[in-house]
Amino acid sequence: MHARAGIIATSLLGLLAIGALAGCSGDANAAGSANQSKTELVFATPPGTDDPDEQAIMGELATMVGEASGRTVTNLQPADYLGVVEAVRNGSVDVAILSQFSAALAYKTESVDPLLVWPASTEPASFCLAKKDSGIQSAADVKGKQVAFIDPGSTTGYFMPKSLLAKAGLTDGTDYKSTFAGSHDSAVLALANGNVDVACTARQLYPTFVQKGVIKEDEVAVIAKSDPIPVGISIVVRKGLDDEAREALKAKLPALMTGNQKVAKMFGITGEPTKDPEFSTYAPLVDVAESIGVDLQDIR
Repeated sequence: MHARAGIIATSLLGLLAIGALAGCSGDANAAGSANQSKTELVFATPPGTDDPDEQAIMGELATMVGEASGRTVTNLQPADYLGVVEAVRNGSVDVAILSQFSAALAYKTESVDPLLVWPASTEPASFCLAKKDSGIQSAADVKGKQVAFIDPGSTTGYFMPKSLLAKAGLTDGTDYKSTFAGSHDSAVLALANGNVDVACTARQLYPTFVQKGVIKEDEVAVIAKSDPIPVGISIVVRKGLDDEAREALKAKLPALMTGNQKVAKMFGITGEPTKDPEFSTYAPLVDVAESIGVDLQDIR
């Protein structure tokens, strides 16, 4: 997502699996909606890093959802980005914060109702890193190398850096090989340990990795920076969520999130969000997806 934030050729199979799972979970959806208490909400956040400070921020955000809605909140963190989408779609999660591409995918496939979307940032979304002694100094030098992305649904760890490499004339599977590390810190550790030549991660996380000693700044270089993400982060809800909760979240959650410096920084929140956005808001993301050979319409 910015720092959390986030579909594919190799991972197209994974996305199609999500679609297959969705097709099998109609009964679970109905049951989950029927049993949902109006005094409780389940809130989901996407996977990020294992850093305790980041996990604490996720807890603060869950508290804000509870404060805004006036309900008791349980915080869940599915194993991957698209798992968050499926959890909202099947009714086991009421509210979620989604990376940009995950939100676009979920909206396109009618899996969620977007409630809030923040404006785009002007900062680069992603950094691609390589060891300084590797001879890799630019995106063009990635040709013939092994790249670690994060997750099929990650905006900063997959879509934006893959688009960056595509603009350099490089095609995944032809000009370079790629793998999914599963998390931002795992990708950077794979680079540090020499298991991959390049790791692509969120721009906001790079200083944290240096500060925490995951990588050494005198050994690793930023070889390329992606474009900014054309849309900001989204808050989405399951389709059956009651209007009282929806309206309370729209009215109160933006100020709570913006007013918390750590949450605002982590998710790249700037300006005022659009409420109940139309799909046209996410249209610029479709262009980025197409630039790396992914049609969101085909992902079900």
